[in-house]
Amino acid sequence: MTVSPDGAEKPQRTPDEVAQALVKDISAARERAEREALPIVLSTHDLTKRFGDTLAVDRLNLTVRRGDVFGFLGPNGAGKTTTIRMIVGLIYPTSGYATVADHQVPREGIEALKHIGGFVEVPAFYGNMSARLNLRLMGSLNGPVDEARIDEVLDVVGLRERADSKVGDYSHGMKQRLGIANALINKPELVILDEPTSGLDPQGMKDVRELVRELGKDGTTVFLSSHLLHEVEQVCNRAAILNRGRVVVEGPVSELHPEHSSVKLLTSDQGRSRQIVAALVGAQHVDLDEEYLIVETSDGTTREMVNRLVAEGIGVDAVIPAREQGLEDYFLGLTQSSDVDSGGAAGVGGGAR
Repeated sequence: MTVSPDGAEKPQRTPDEVAQALVKDISAARERAEREALPIVLSTHDLTKRFGDTLAVDRLNLTVRRGDVFGFLGPNGAGKTTTIRMIVGLIYPTSGYATVADHQVPREGIEALKHIGGFVEVPAFYGNMSARLNLRLMGSLNGPVDEARIDEVLDVVGLRERADSKVGDYSHGMKQRLGIANALINKPELVILDEPTSGLDPQGMKDVRELVRELGKDGTTVFLSSHLLHEVEQVCNRAAILNRGRVVVEGPVSELHPEHSSVKLLTSDQGRSRQIVAALVGAQHVDLDEEYLIVETSDGTTREMVNRLVAEGIGVDAVIPAREQGLEDYFLGLTQSSDVDSGGAAGVGGGAR
């Protein structure tokens, strides 16, 4: 047993735990090497956009490789939609550029668009036309589209049975799914989805997330913008967190969490348990939430904590992982600290979304 700088006892890891950590590190290194061998589909290079005095996107550098489902995560107003508008050539950057399938945007924007499918904010269709006619018309703008391909993408998004219904009669969730079908119609190298679950009811959100997850399994490269942390966790393999136009962290979704996770602890004597646990992990890492103790832990600490409580004659009724709450706090902490660091000088408003 060692002692941390704050005076709390710190349990030493067992040989098995050390071995597991080593295997995990080796596996992560192998995955990084394999990923870096894949072609880059989308990248940004010091991409910057100003609207008057407002710095909406600040020297943004991202890399998305083939097969990634890349989460572009940030609070509303972070600059996500502004970034996407620059990538697809709807607005010009103040400086910097993006590259899509080796075509530089905005210089080679028309060629780059041939490799992109997707929508910005809300997909738009002709309401008095059927889904099939909309896909035929929009798909033909980027080359010939046969009926078999239209049926295929309608099957993918679960709209085959409503293919000949007027889109004006579709629900919001059905229009979002049709937007994804339209994004896939020309078999693009990159699919860009801007807040695809925005405004949907819980079932609609679930349907769209499952659809994006399936696209990832099939090897489709997806760039998914969202302000919902749990959504990105569910469907993406990599993500970047954006705030005030700046990337505050980027990496595998599995690694975008605090170094320490949390557990909820319920015992037969919460008062004594709090004292014992505080001596183990430090008082600042123990809090009370209703009837539960919330304990910030690291590898090996949870087992040591339970063993210590049992040895002291305290009954342990429940130990519940609270990782989701830890991730939410992490996300808020990153974006709030970014606000503080910027000093409010780069407020995102107006054109930044």
